[in-house]
Amino acid sequence: MAVRHVTRMRCYYVLVRGDLDWVPGRSATDEFGAMKPAGFYCHRYVLAANEARAAKAAFERVRANLDRQMGWFRDGLATVALEAEEIATAPMHKLLKPDNRGHTFYGED
Repeated sequence: MAVRHVTRMRCYYVLVRGDLDWVPGRSATDEFGAMKPAGFYCHRYVLAANEARAAKAAFERVRANLDRQMGWFRDGLATVALEAEEIATAPMHKLLKPDNRGHTFYGED
């Protein structure tokens, strides 16, 4: 008799905060010019088995998107610490929409 394992997947909304740490002596060569943001907020809708996996999936997508858009991490200009500020279940139809790839950046306090 075969054992069947069922994993129930849900849609999750994950609000991500990223804290940027800039490497001294390096400069950002993108549209921000001389401004080096201290961090950012963004959100992702992901399909996952639980909240921990939802956060992990959201972090991977945010990091990949920042590498494509900005190149800060790829070029060794900065590191980022990601944190899930909020995780909540969401309607499955949210997964049908393309990712909002925008970020809300903020400076030093």
